[in-house]
Amino acid sequence: MKTVKSTATPSNAEHPLKSSTAHRAKCFRHSCHCCERGGAVFRLLAPLVLLAICSMNTARADYHVATAQQLQNALTLAAASSVSNNIYVTNGYYTGNFNFNSSNVNSLTVLAEPGVSNTQITIDSGGSGSSMSISASASAYITVQGMTFLRNCGSTSIGGLRIAGGYTTILVSGCQFLSPTNSSGIGLLLVSGVNATVTNCTVAGSATGGGGIGISISGITNNVTLQNSSVTTNFGGGINLTGASVTAVANNLFSGNFGAFYSSGAYCSGTTITLSGNTFISNSTANSLNFTLGGGAGCSGTTITLSANTFIGNTDTGTPSSSGGNGVGGGAGCFGTTITLLGNTFSGNTATGATAGSGGGTFCSGTTITLSGNTFSGNKASGSIYSNGGNGYNSGYAGGAGANCAGTLILSNNTFVSNSIIGNPASGFGGGAMCYSSATNPMIIFGNTLQQNSAWSGGGLFAFGPTIALLDNLVVNNAGTNASSQGGGIWVDATSNLFMINNTVTGNTSAESGGGVAYIVTGTVELLNVYNNIIWGNLATSSGGDVYLSGTGKKKVFDFNDADSYYGVWDIAQNNIDASPQFFNPVGGDCHTQSSSPCANTGTNGAPFQPLMDLDGNSRTNSAGLVDMGCYEFNNTTTHPADTNGDFVISPAEFNTYAAAWKNGQAWTNGPNPGPNPIPANYVTRAGYLMTNGGTYTNVGSARPVNWQIAP
Repeated sequence: MKTVKSTATPSNAEHPLKSSTAHRAKCFRHSCHCCERGGAVFRLLAPLVLLAICSMNTARADYHVATAQQLQNALTLAAASSVSNNIYVTNGYYTGNFNFNSSNVNSLTVLAEPGVSNTQITIDSGGSGSSMSISASASAYITVQGMTFLRNCGSTSIGGLRIAGGYTTILVSGCQFLSPTNSSGIGLLLVSGVNATVTNCTVAGSATGGGGIGISISGITNNVTLQNSSVTTNFGGGINLTGASVTAVANNLFSGNFGAFYSSGAYCSGTTITLSGNTFISNSTANSLNFTLGGGAGCSGTTITLSANTFIGNTDTGTPSSSGGNGVGGGAGCFGTTITLLGNTFSGNTATGATAGSGGGTFCSGTTITLSGNTFSGNKASGSIYSNGGNGYNSGYAGGAGANCAGTLILSNNTFVSNSIIGNPASGFGGGAMCYSSATNPMIIFGNTLQQNSAWSGGGLFAFGPTIALLDNLVVNNAGTNASSQGGGIWVDATSNLFMINNTVTGNTSAESGGGVAYIVTGTVELLNVYNNIIWGNLATSSGGDVYLSGTGKKKVFDFNDADSYYGVWDIAQNNIDASPQFFNPVGGDCHTQSSSPCANTGTNGAPFQPLMDLDGNSRTNSAGLVDMGCYEFNNTTTHPADTNGDFVISPAEFNTYAAAWKNGQAWTNGPNPGPNPIPANYVTRAGYLMTNGGTYTNVGSARPVNWQIAP
């Protein structure tokens, strides 16, 4: 290919000079696209510094620009062409409302010159309108990369970079969208297209004054991807992605954004939405709508998946209005058909409202909801007014400081620690989790740890629905704090069937009744099946230190349990014991039972809905086919997860492989809690201890690090 250059080159352009006559002659000789329109067009663009590299075979024109006028000239020429165009921008400050508007099928790439960084190129509208607007009526692709766009638009509805039209593929890469002090504007505004990807960008709002959403994408019909970007301090919300069939938000940072409508960090609405590996820190939203959705992230769609995200210190606040004022999901709020949360961390988030705050960590409302392997710690929910309502959303009370879920639910292998209802304590249910369902399919809550949470009722867990299965849960040291509270550990009302099998509920307190569990029966058709549980060592100020039962129902069975202080009469209550379970270290939170425990081998393997595994993932029955009471099965045959050949010796090679997986944040196939969860650090420490001391180790009764010990 041949190269040609024009006559006028600024001091910061490093292109050799050619006369306009020589340029035109050489360009014509090689059929160069930039000049093939004839003399009139050439004379119009004579001041433009451009390098056109083109031929009949490549069908491409390259332009190199160094001034504002040259940039607009290149955009104008490219819009009129019928080939692909590359516009290279050298370092400099470009002021103007740059515009590309094409009706041809001509793809466009606007990018920095090689060796020039995005901090060296600034595109500024000068205080009014878009810095650059790109549109096309025909199908093609558009790429913008490696430069800075100022959000100096004079309006929060105008984008610093605006792209619209029939583009098949839109790519925005390595750009900055920054706001000068007291300036307004959307950073990136994508109005229409088929597919769009935004990657490795920085989107920051004005530190003082101004406002506008960081990234607004609507009208993209197929796929939208936002990845590896930083979205911070945007007054108006971090991102708003709506309308795409598939939306993927991965490995981004959202910090310090404020939203006055729906979520502040990220709001996504569409058909299939996936948020993975993102970090949401100190985002907040407040509005006098009926509700706000998700301080960190809000999602509305058919299929929603949140995996391996971190939500820290986000706030969702509903302020007073004629229609309410509800904060829904301090960390994340999700409305959809199928909602899945896997391996996320929610810490120190708050949902509050003049009427109600629901889901300090997360709020999920949908047809089918699955929460697995998540950690909820130190989240809060608050409300001011109590009125009737079901799931804590628009119902006049605070619900689910850790998680508030409404729908057919599977809640498994999650940890809820130190979540609490704050504000008016007479209007808060479910310190750890609040679960509500009207569906006939069972609500399944298994393998969770709820510890040191507090609320008015259901300090650890509040569950309401037709059919509820509580399996293999550890509920310890939670509190019902109000003078009329019920259920320091668990408050449960199953309007049709309850299956509470192999749970451990201990050390919980209630300021009124049901220190351990409050079973609420409101009708005459309920069937309660309570088997193989340890509900012992709880405290209530008034009635039922361990167990509180109210109502009639159809048949209530309390069988093969360890419990002490009862209130209420069961239809069948037999094969129960009242004895210390002999936990390893209840003060330290280790509620595994010792070999001498009266709960060992005293459960029944005929319990309905009996789980196949215990909380550690071990078999629920021992070699004799016997079942223990409580969430853990006594087991001294389980080897440490690092001991991959199961010989009760951890070799250096086994330890190194295990430690490397931990360092890289990888999951381990054989526990604890295999699946999306990374390896806990204390398991690595114990493996190193056993390897360093060498020889055979032993298990004194549970799959916990302290119970794998050097053999005597």
